[in-house]
Amino acid sequence: MVRFRRSRSFTLVELAVAIGILSALSAIVYPITQAVMNHIHRAKAASNLRLIARAHAQFISDFGRAITSSDVKNMSGDHAHTANNFAALLAKYGYIEDVSIWAWDFDYKVKAFKNDPSKPFPTEIYDPSTKEIHTHFKIVPLSVVCGIVQCPNFDCKTLLKGKFPAAYSRGLQKNGSWIDSSPSNDNGGVFGSKGGLIAYYDGSVEWCPHTVNKFVNFLTQTGTSKICETIPNSHQLSESTQCADSNFLSWTGPNACEI
Repeated sequence: MVRFRRSRSFTLVELAVAIGILSALSAIVYPITQAVMNHIHRAKAASNLRLIARAHAQFISDFGRAITSSDVKNMSGDHAHTANNFAALLAKYGYIEDVSIWAWDFDYKVKAFKNDPSKPFPTEIYDPSTKEIHTHFKIVPLSVVCGIVQCPNFDCKTLLKGKFPAAYSRGLQKNGSWIDSSPSNDNGGVFGSKGGLIAYYDGSVEWCPHTVNKFVNFLTQTGTSKICETIPNSHQLSESTQCADSNFLSWTGPNACEI
C-alpha cells in the first residue's frame, strides 16, 4: 500500500522571517547596485565628453580655426545658436554622428523625452539632404554644455596647448555648484547636485563636486569658478540671467564677435 507523505506548509512566523531576510538583503544590495550603476553612467558620460572635446580639437587642427558663431547658426534655417546645431556641425564633417554621445540614456531629461510619444527620438544629427540639422534632433534635450566661438585675432591653437574646458555635463551654475535634478526642475544637472564632469581639449575628463575657485582667470590669473573666464584672448561670457541652464556657452572678445 502506497502512502503519500503530507506536504508541510510554511507557518506565518516562517513567512515573516523569510520576508524579513529578503528585505534586509534588498536594503544591502540596492545601494551597492546603485553605486555600480552610477559608476557605469559616469564612465560612459566621461567617454562621451572626451569624444566631443577631441572632435572640436580635431576640427581646429583640420581647419586651422575654432568653430564660429556663423558655423553654428548656419546649421538650421532659423539660425539658432544652440548646442544641437553645434553637434550637427561636428556630424556634418563626420566627427561625431551618434546621437547618444550628446543625449545620454540615463539623463532624466532624455528619459522624459523618449517617453513622450509625441516627440520622435532622432537617429540622425545631420540631414545631408537639407544640409542642416536633422528636424528631430533640433528639440532633443542634450546632456552636454559646450561651444566656443572664435573671435578676431584669436589664436585658436592656444586652446589645444593648455588645459581649457571644452564641454561638460549639464547643470553647472555660475557659483560653481551643480543644479539638483527633479521632475519639476527642467534645467537640473545630469548627476544632480552631487557634481558633474568636465572635459578638456587635451582629452582629459574629471569629476568635479564643485568648481569653486577651481579654474584660473586667463586675464587676472586669479581663481575663478566660471569656466568662461578660463578662455584666452580676453573672452568674456555673453551671459543671460541663467546662462548655466543653456546648452551653449558663447564668448565675445575685443572688437566684438558675431554673437
